[in-house]
Amino acid sequence: MTDPVTLTLVRYPPRDLSGRRGRRHVRVALRGTGAASVCLLWLPAGFYLGLTLAGGNGLAADAAGWPQMAALAAGGVPLALACRLMWRRGRAWAACAAFAVLGPTAVAGSVAVEGFGPLAVATVGAAASLPAWLVCAWRRSRGRGA
Repeated sequence: MTDPVTLTLVRYPPRDLSGRRGRRHVRVALRGTGAASVCLLWLPAGFYLGLTLAGGNGLAADAAGWPQMAALAAGGVPLALACRLMWRRGRAWAACAAFAVLGPTAVAGSVAVEGFGPLAVATVGAAASLPAWLVCAWRRSRGRGA
């Protein structure tokens, strides 16, 4: 048992473990599809709920309701994307606060301009996301990364 053993020096490339602290990179199937669905459907669902609570016809069963539904889906995307951007940059509290304040504002504004047509509804939904985008741009210009 006294035979000499030679050791070969092997140098592996250094591993960066700082980015892995506290995060588990587990792939979730269809996570992107679920996020896209929520991004498209939050404003139409809130609009029809708000319309029902206001005493209107909450379910558009006729063919005239589909263009308005598509406009609502398109109008809700900018706010969802701004909140997702804040979330991915590590500002989860700001993303939740922005959505909690601006989401009901977008729904109320969409219900208020419902009589002006689908373009007005989509414009109000997209305009409600402007403060969230301004916060994203301001934080980025200040060098804070969010």
